[in-house]
Amino acid sequence: MKILITGASGLLGRSVFKQLYSNPAFTVAGTAFSRVDENLIHLDLSDSDAVKTCLQEIKPDVVIHCAAERWPDRCAENPDTAWQLNVSSTELLAKQCSEIDAQLVYISTDYVFDGTAAPYSSDDTPNPVNFYGRSKRAGEEVVLKYANHWVLRLPWLFGPVAYLEESGITALLDTLREQKPVTLDHWAVRFPTSVEEVAEVLEQCLLKICCNTKFEGIYQWSGDTACTRYELAHIIAEACELRADHISADSEPNFSVPRPYNCQLDKSRLTDLGIQGKEPLQQQLARNLKTFIGN
Repeated sequence: MKILITGASGLLGRSVFKQLYSNPAFTVAGTAFSRVDENLIHLDLSDSDAVKTCLQEIKPDVVIHCAAERWPDRCAENPDTAWQLNVSSTELLAKQCSEIDAQLVYISTDYVFDGTAAPYSSDDTPNPVNFYGRSKRAGEEVVLKYANHWVLRLPWLFGPVAYLEESGITALLDTLREQKPVTLDHWAVRFPTSVEEVAEVLEQCLLKICCNTKFEGIYQWSGDTACTRYELAHIIAEACELRADHISADSEPNFSVPRPYNCQLDKSRLTDLGIQGKEPLQQQLARNLKTFIGN
């Protein structure tokens, strides 16, 4: 199976590329725009001709669309740029994949929901509360117009990072190490999810597709640990043997851009297929943060 990964230099895309590239069942290529290395193809996803040429040259069976503007604050500050990547470029990619009979896997978010009625199944009606969520829902809609494509919704992501601030989760390590008084959100319930686990989940899905299991519509994956940012800081402190007594909790929503309260995703549509993760959250965090501890 030939696979093309967009956004292969990003937080999620790197792990997906690494996981699939190591599997001899797949021939894998990846694209990037601003962080291109010798293993990746430079591609501007807003350039219709460039996208068409790339797809015609690689002839992928599956395209995993990891490229996105994933920071809610940046989406609100630059809505046109976010819409271009999350919706317009996605629509272009979905159409051109359909024309060459390639299946598109669109990576979406739990933020398509308003957080008032968790847990959410893949069939529940989306109602995003911020521009980021609205843009990703619009991306879902343009993808699902084509019967051969499908969506994978994910929550708050972390994993191997080039720098701690690449994920809001790993960035908490600096918050802990600085030992300065700080207040963290203790209102929104989140589900930290490892990009390495997501990569393994996608690998399991693709292997099932190779064995003629049909994927269509919307699927969801999530870590199992519910926590606020304040609680997560304490989990990281315990995993990394750091103090957390300088951190206080803010139990009221206090965001520059609205966030939903609890968007827990029901992942049973995938677990019913036998797809599963392997590690508990603390083990995932400790492994990904160990290279930064002591720096």
